[in-house]
Amino acid sequence: MNRDDVVRGINRTWTTADELGLAQTFGSAGVLGVNEEFRDLIFTGSASYDDVYMKALELSHYNILLNDYSFFQFGWEGRGLVRYAYYPNPFIASKEDAEYLKSREELVSAQMISHEEFLYLLKSRGSVSGVPMLRYENAPSQRSAFYHPCSHLHIGFHSENRWAVNRILTPYAFSLLVYKHYYGSPWKEFGDNSEIEYKNNFERSLVEEKANCFVVDESLFGVDEQRSFYFG
Repeated sequence: MNRDDVVRGINRTWTTADELGLAQTFGSAGVLGVNEEFRDLIFTGSASYDDVYMKALELSHYNILLNDYSFFQFGWEGRGLVRYAYYPNPFIASKEDAEYLKSREELVSAQMISHEEFLYLLKSRGSVSGVPMLRYENAPSQRSAFYHPCSHLHIGFHSENRWAVNRILTPYAFSLLVYKHYYGSPWKEFGDNSEIEYKNNFERSLVEEKANCFVVDESLFGVDEQRSFYFG
């Protein structure tokens, strides 16, 4: 997968966010570079998920911001190495939380409070959401059989859990999986279509995109590893 493939996936992710009624800000259509301040915070090992989430918002270090203030990051470093991440807003767990967020956002738009004050108000509510972050990596050079799969998912903030995947996910496949499993209501509301085989337009897109997610070469996901559990 090359840089252009990733960029196309980012653009398609934004288009689908708009179709789902989730689009807020298209921060960057290009591959995200390394932000040293954000990276250093993660590498401290002591930062909480809330800290990491707020730092990315503060730095606008994202490709796509959704209207619930969750966001996507998409990275590519060549040599087959890609990184995609979905950071859910940890401060929303109910309709009331969402209404609070919208009302404070309107204050920012009206210039009654600053963006910094908005972020402070957001964090002051405390972490309430149980939605886990989701991160995908394909890292051939880091592969170690069974311990560090070449292609893998991280589910939640604990970075040492690596769930093997026997395909190389495209950015668009990754974002469609997030939309399907984390935004089920708009997925059904705007996608259901009884006239097509899959009964949902977005489901059809996901099935079609799977064909672009190539199977990992056996040299990077051996027969013994395939006898164990993995996402297929």
